[in-house]
Amino acid sequence: MKLEKAIADVQSAEADLAKELRTIGERHAVEHDLYHLGHTLAKQCSDHLRLLAPFADRYGATPRDDVAESPGLLETLRHKSSELLGRSEMSGMLLLRDLRNLYLSAQEAEIAWIILAQAAQAVRDRELVQVVSLCHEEAEARGKWLRARIKESAPQVLATG
Repeated sequence: MKLEKAIADVQSAEADLAKELRTIGERHAVEHDLYHLGHTLAKQCSDHLRLLAPFADRYGATPRDDVAESPGLLETLRHKSSELLGRSEMSGMLLLRDLRNLYLSAQEAEIAWIILAQAAQAVRDRELVQVVSLCHEEAEARGKWLRARIKESAPQVLATG
């Protein structure tokens, strides 16, 4: 795998994850932690893209900064429908499904960072290794938070809902 492909894979995974974090945060706005942390983690994905941009230029990958940060009409609609649905059995099952899918997307981004880390070490690019180490550490933390959130939500939804 060429280095520019590894960089492009990370960029794609981070951009997709940011979009999904915002979408799910809006859809489950009544879950305040999910809403706020979802937006915070989406901004973190955007920050990762900005940190990676100089290396994309250096290695011939196309820099990505296409992560929208302002809520559009669709996001506002999701937020309002979340408030109307509240916490019901149906919204609980949707929450579990969304958390599962979000976790899988977060894992895709994390493994993309691992692959890029290996490539950066192979070409002995110390600056890239530093950026990748920082971003990978944050990517791991996202996965841990999502696992914990799933463990918290599953019994509430499945045993009591």
